[in-house]
Amino acid sequence: MGFLMGKTNHILVLVLVSLACFVACGPSIDTAAKSDIDQRLSVLVHSGQTLPVPTVFAPKPLVVGQWTQHKLVNEKGEPALVTYKVVGEEAGAFWVEVASEGYYGKTVTKILLYPGDRVNPSTMEIRAVKMKDRKGRVTEFQGPMIQLMKSMWQNSINMLAVSWQGLPQESMPVIAGTFTGCFKARTDASWGAWHAASTTWMHSIVPISGLVKSSGIDRPTTMELVGYGETGATSEIP
Repeated sequence: MGFLMGKTNHILVLVLVSLACFVACGPSIDTAAKSDIDQRLSVLVHSGQTLPVPTVFAPKPLVVGQWTQHKLVNEKGEPALVTYKVVGEEAGAFWVEVASEGYYGKTVTKILLYPGDRVNPSTMEIRAVKMKDRKGRVTEFQGPMIQLMKSMWQNSINMLAVSWQGLPQESMPVIAGTFTGCFKARTDASWGAWHAASTTWMHSIVPISGLVKSSGIDRPTTMELVGYGETGATSEIP
């Protein structure tokens, strides 16, 4: 059981990316946005730090202020920066926000996620969703709309249960540093009709999801950790 749950650990990231894509897909490349992303990515280099072998088998509990940033490269070879943030808490549920900046502009998705005990998927749920599109327009999903789409979202939430115990470990160098003893697994993720299989490397020092790197198995996509922190995250959606 621990191995199966470990394989699906970074579904949280994939859920957020999937929801972000709901508003992110654009008809054409934004020249200014492309220039900005290319410039920002051109100065990224390995941080030089080496992180020790993890001592626990699960990511840290969600805490307001946590953030991570990943470089994402899609099937077309187009890069983007994806920033995940924990920006609020309501009655034990956390507002987890993802800002996606790429060649088509910037979108932000904000999810009110009740994480339960992070082991039992029946204790987890999405309670609200807000989305900001490339033009700054905010759409909010609550109540009946959440219930209407619950079956689609719940399939992903059911895979948020986390345990890395028993997984093989290996070091992984990424822009944010060299992470010693990452837990390595195959992840099969689904969101509605969307499906992806990836090899993932995870480390307990990384907040929110623990994701250090993901490399697509059935499609040429990658995610690589650029930076992370325990404090300082702020929301971009009211």
